[in-house]
Amino acid sequence: MFRPSVVFFNKAPSYKYLVSVLILGNLWMQNPTMLDKKSNWADNVPRMSQKKSKRETTGFPVNYNTDRNDTGDEKIKKNSGYNSIAAKSIFHFLTLFVLGLILWGLLWCAFGDNWRWDGPWFRLAAVAVVAWSSGQLLHGFTTLPPLLAALLTGILARNFNILDMRDFIEIDAFLRKVYPVLILGKASLGWDVSYIRENWQQISVLGVIPWAAEVVTVMICTNLLLGFPWIWGLLLGSLYASVSCAIVMPSVCRISASKSGARNWAQLICTAGGTDTALSVGVYGLIYSYIFVEVDDTYKYIKAGSTLLVGVTVGVIWGSLAGLLPHTLDFYVAEMRVLFVLLGGLFGNFFSTQIGWGGVGGVAVLACNATAATFWRRDGWKLNNNTASTAYRVLYAAAEPMVFAYSATFIVLNSATWNTFLYGLAILAICLCVRLTVTALVCWDMTLKERLFVCCTWTPKSIVEAVLCPVATNTLLMKNNHDKEQLEYAEDLMRLIVQAILITTPIGFLLTNHLGSWLLKKTDNESEIDPRAPCRKSFNEGSQIEDVKL
Repeated sequence: MFRPSVVFFNKAPSYKYLVSVLILGNLWMQNPTMLDKKSNWADNVPRMSQKKSKRETTGFPVNYNTDRNDTGDEKIKKNSGYNSIAAKSIFHFLTLFVLGLILWGLLWCAFGDNWRWDGPWFRLAAVAVVAWSSGQLLHGFTTLPPLLAALLTGILARNFNILDMRDFIEIDAFLRKVYPVLILGKASLGWDVSYIRENWQQISVLGVIPWAAEVVTVMICTNLLLGFPWIWGLLLGSLYASVSCAIVMPSVCRISASKSGARNWAQLICTAGGTDTALSVGVYGLIYSYIFVEVDDTYKYIKAGSTLLVGVTVGVIWGSLAGLLPHTLDFYVAEMRVLFVLLGGLFGNFFSTQIGWGGVGGVAVLACNATAATFWRRDGWKLNNNTASTAYRVLYAAAEPMVFAYSATFIVLNSATWNTFLYGLAILAICLCVRLTVTALVCWDMTLKERLFVCCTWTPKSIVEAVLCPVATNTLLMKNNHDKEQLEYAEDLMRLIVQAILITTPIGFLLTNHLGSWLLKKTDNESEIDPRAPCRKSFNEGSQIEDVKL
């Protein structure tokens, strides 16, 4: 960053002596006995760095450490009261509250009555703020994922006539194209491509076979119990079968980091879950285009056979460019890398949807960020613990409450909803049994406890489901002459998805969090490590645990 004052200072050596005197005077005011010491007083004056890094400009430091002259009582005082953890949290949220009020006032002054306390835009923003706040409280008191509180906030807002996203169809449709880029991009920045190459068979089997088994089960159950057409059952199944690894990844990272062994649990769960997610996003986009985009049947079949391949190819090409551009020594390399993959992903998702190739953009984002992270790793950036992953975590933390709260505003609690929920319980029970049974069977090289651990992590459904479940409803509502029967299918689809999120998310999280350590605990007979297995490496040095804090 260009700093004119520093450049002027470096070109005028006479000013260095003046600043040195000012600094010395400031230190003496803080510690008047400094000049009385026999030790060299100049040691207390901050010195300029003798070596300049490639990206740093030499200058005087602005922070000084005065703790070395504090007495014991003074140190205790500094660690209590204002500097306590509770006080820092209070001031943190108080700062956010003040900033929020200022932002609201600015929007009200700029855009008028729509941003009044009873205006439509204010209600839209207020529901998101309440969803985020309630999520923080829920997680702080129970450790449960904040998304559950956001989902309940949206349901209450709709049924108390506070907010209905049907009144903001265009805005919701726009956000549904932004959310996948943030969520999928965040996940794939933690993929280790070397691990995927070495264990591609296990990753593919674990990511594909349970997903396919659940999709088929959903199609059969919805056709028999709810009368869904097969194509709508496939549309629902492609979402319903998506596993949400982000819910359990903090627990998986914490547990696997404390266990010795050859198996890299964090990478296995993350990459196999990413394969599952890629299938859900790609197949859902394909089926959605097949139902709602009117084109020649031959063209539909071409898209069906090439959606995933096109998405992976485009993503790898753009990710390779992101690894080469900008130059590693560019002063703004971190910022430009984030913008390169973020804007590229947004454009790809919007463009693929515009031309009727839904699903290609989401798959391309996964492939792009995983490829880019591999190139950046060679330059010294750690997987899932770098500037890009931090930026995506912050963006996801901001988007998560909106995703779940706005999705839940489509749910109206009436007799039709409760009837669908009743059938949904049976469908969910059958699908979970099939999915977890198949998951345990495909983990043929694991012990019984390890299979149970994978089944626990393969339980939650939340993120992809919440992002995509209202898309079909939005599309039908934006048509002037929509099919009422199709709209009913879309409404039932959302009800089943929301029910699955509310039930499976806390169950999967609690099982993984509380039983994971016991399930991965080695007995004396199991303590042998297979010398042929790849050594377990750190996944992200704890960065996944920061996701929940954010």
